[in-house]
Amino acid sequence: MRVRLVVDGARHDLDVEPGRTLAEVLSAECGVAGCRVACTDGTCGACAVVVDGDPVRSCLMLAVQASGTWVRGM
Repeated sequence: MRVRLVVDGARHDLDVEPGRTLAEVLSAECGVAGCRVACTDGTCGACAVVVDGDPVRSCLMLAVQASGTWVRGM
């Protein structure tokens, strides 16, 4: 699926598999080094980012759910 994100001010137009998490895409496709997946269930907060002004755990959000948003690493 086509996903469009603005990550730390840089626009990214990506083709991603529907089941990929935002954390996976940010790390692998967008070069966000500070986004780490440690627990995969959202308890540790290592994957926390800001999406359209709200903090989210990116290991729990699918990349397709974030399409059209502004994302900022924490």
